[in-house]
Amino acid sequence: MAKEYLNLLAKREYRVVLGPRFVNLWLLVIVLVATFVSISFSNGSMLYLSDKMNDPFTNWLNIEKEEDEHEIESFKQLYNELSNENLRQQYRISEVQGDNYYSYSLFTADRKDRHYLDWRFFEKMDAPIMDAILDEDNVIENCVIPKDLLKNNSLGIIITKDILLRLGYSLDSIPAFIYFQSNSEGADTLGIDLIEGKFSPVPIPLLAVVRRLPMNKDVIGTQCFYEKYNGNNWALSISKDYIEKMLYFVEGDVEHANNFVEYIRTLLPDSFSQTIIRTWEMGNDDRNVVSHLEPWKKGTFVRIYHLPLSECISLDGKIKNLLKGNQVIRLYDYNMQDFPIHDRRCLSVNFASLDSIRAFENYAKTNFGIQVDMTQVASKENFNAVSVMANILSWAMIVFALICIIMFVVNMLQSYFQKVKRNMGTFKAFGINSSELINVYVLILLAMIFSAVCVALGITWLIELLLPLFGLLKDGEFNYLYLWNSKTMWAIVVIVVATIATVHIVMTRLLRQTPGDLIYDR
Repeated sequence: MAKEYLNLLAKREYRVVLGPRFVNLWLLVIVLVATFVSISFSNGSMLYLSDKMNDPFTNWLNIEKEEDEHEIESFKQLYNELSNENLRQQYRISEVQGDNYYSYSLFTADRKDRHYLDWRFFEKMDAPIMDAILDEDNVIENCVIPKDLLKNNSLGIIITKDILLRLGYSLDSIPAFIYFQSNSEGADTLGIDLIEGKFSPVPIPLLAVVRRLPMNKDVIGTQCFYEKYNGNNWALSISKDYIEKMLYFVEGDVEHANNFVEYIRTLLPDSFSQTIIRTWEMGNDDRNVVSHLEPWKKGTFVRIYHLPLSECISLDGKIKNLLKGNQVIRLYDYNMQDFPIHDRRCLSVNFASLDSIRAFENYAKTNFGIQVDMTQVASKENFNAVSVMANILSWAMIVFALICIIMFVVNMLQSYFQKVKRNMGTFKAFGINSSELINVYVLILLAMIFSAVCVALGITWLIELLLPLFGLLKDGEFNYLYLWNSKTMWAIVVIVVATIATVHIVMTRLLRQTPGDLIYDR
């Protein structure tokens, strides 16, 4: 009998607790929507800050050489000192390399225009910073050469996505080679097509396309690239060897290369039967002769030997006319003598940890008078401070919402109890104890809270989904809201637990009176 009374009580009183036209439920929904939107905005802002400020290159410190004579000598001394293993261990330095930087031009995809870009040339392509540069989160469309094929003698480059798009290329068809501007005045006599009468678009391997590069550089190249350029190796007019050593790259598998070789043989006159055609697949052990030209795309190198200069020019012209597109690309070896540059314009210092980076800054300043640019490190520290503040504010909003809900439940129960206290006394007089009555109201309030939470989550999620549709995004790609995260789940758990505890405490205090006191309002 008691169970039937309790079931009837739950059914009747649930509607009363909700209030006329579910006003109490909607008040809860409003409070919870405000809470979830605040949490979502906090987490969305944290993700945005993390992407913008949590720089994957933070452990990489750049030190540039000043032009002052004293500064140049101090720079050299610091460079030499950093070869000391004990010093590296003291400041937790994992790697030091001497780099160079300069500005060179790349041609657009249609080779009708060119852009002057900011380049950095790495002394070591296996430095720890390369792990961050070639990390899968930084690489675009899986456009990256396998790390075991990345060599210090590579003549390839790494560029950013923005530069690739600015040059007129598409992310749907990223090329294997990209065209460098070389001053080759006079090379038109060797069959080279020149732009403005002196510039030739020279194909160089594309090693990777990434979102960002250290120091916001446009292009990363090797020290070998820099030395060959300064040795004038890019000028196609300096030697007919460039023309006579016919070298092509065929994208795709070996079958494509074999078809290309057969095609070449059909173009050769019978009198040149002594001509030799060799092929090298990327990654094979015998590829060393062309390993410095390997791009990110799979393909085969084809070289033609023992053709006179006039026939080389003629054959290359036929191939250009009959083979359209980028599946077959004419390359140049550039494997001539380097022009070694022992002077370095900047240092790249990689730290295993940032714990000692401030101490290293003081060491460089005190002993060598060198000011270290700590902008990146300061940004990291600022991000950490902002993230702590954002977390505090979001948890403060959760606490505020919790207080509002508790006050709402307490006031609602006290007001409601004054209306039904006689009924409560009657129930107790019939033998229904206080704990059973409390459990009924816990279930009623939990059902109400769960309903409000589901509606509030739905509204907040709908807002999150609609923002991108209306173009309301930060930087065109970051949503302002991020609802589904651990903080939202914890907020729901805390609200439910607090509701149960509040109902128990309030109802226990209210039901302490005897049945007679409740019935007669004594």
